[in-house]
Amino acid sequence: MTRTILCLARHGETNWNIERRFQGQFDIALNARGRAQAEALARELKDAHFDRVYSSDLRRAMNTAAPIAEARGLSVLATQRLREKDDGAWQGHTHAEVQVKYAGDYPHYLARTPNFAAPEGETLEEFSRRVRTVLTDIARESAGLTVLVVAHAGVLDIAWRLATGRALSEKREHPVLNATPNWVAFEDGRWSLVNWAQPEGRPEIAAPWDGLTLPRREAARALIVNQKNEALLMQYAGGLSPHFLALGRQHFWATPGGALREDESFEAAVKRELREETGLILDGDPGPVVATREFPMELGDDWQQAVERYFLIRTEEFAPSPESLTPEEKVHTLGWRWWSAEAIEASDELIFPEALAALLRKATS
Repeated sequence: MTRTILCLARHGETNWNIERRFQGQFDIALNARGRAQAEALARELKDAHFDRVYSSDLRRAMNTAAPIAEARGLSVLATQRLREKDDGAWQGHTHAEVQVKYAGDYPHYLARTPNFAAPEGETLEEFSRRVRTVLTDIARESAGLTVLVVAHAGVLDIAWRLATGRALSEKREHPVLNATPNWVAFEDGRWSLVNWAQPEGRPEIAAPWDGLTLPRREAARALIVNQKNEALLMQYAGGLSPHFLALGRQHFWATPGGALREDESFEAAVKRELREETGLILDGDPGPVVATREFPMELGDDWQQAVERYFLIRTEEFAPSPESLTPEEKVHTLGWRWWSAEAIEASDELIFPEALAALLRKATS
């Protein structure tokens, strides 16, 4: 019978992996370590023959697959069917946050209850059927070939279960490592395990911040939303990492805000930054905190541990009139625009924070 070989690889690391944040089907980019992992995977597989390269259409997977496909003159065949499990309302939250907010449901996640789904999400059974169907379709369409599939931890978990016959609720023996090859075979309608990567003996892929004691940079951000549920974003230049500059990016869009001054609270900082960057003056409390972030951030040539809080500011639509900007800030503040969630998703501009469209929808629902 015809035997098809699939090499399965999870995408490289993201900042949301570091934060232990549910990514699900949100389109989160690789971080610096993740990009290095993608390059290392391409080197590891440099002598492997692939007839086709498939990938989840989310950019953390696409950018992991791209170097391998390009080296062989192949196109990446992207599909939504290889996306991570849809974790619904949990996406964007850390495990710690979900454990508190959904205390009655989180144990079902830990126990891998097959028919459990996060609110608005997929059950493990539904996800398993989706992955089984797409991997089987790929294997049959590529009969007799060797294929690379780059996807997500959940997708590889289901593939491992297909190849080993393990039940959805059983504990997996080994972790799903970032950007690491795992091999399975499909023959005569059946899956089998060829080799599953184990962490022992594998080289660690360094990140630029490894071994450093990163200075803590606390910052307050304002998610300013008008009556049409559009967010005010400012266009900035300067402060971009060498990675983005190398890609030809010269500016970016972001929510207003900035670093706390010495002995300043997050609440005081967001009110000050609003006044300086937009001219908006707030009395009283600035509003609820709708998101928190903590991750290594590159500022110029330096790395810092970013600690950010995002405050929801409801207001009428207005034209920003920045006050008290320094000459340098005036040079780097290029403009502003009100953005809908749909416009954010459709744009190919550089927009921060990641998954802003989803945050905007959640904050205004």
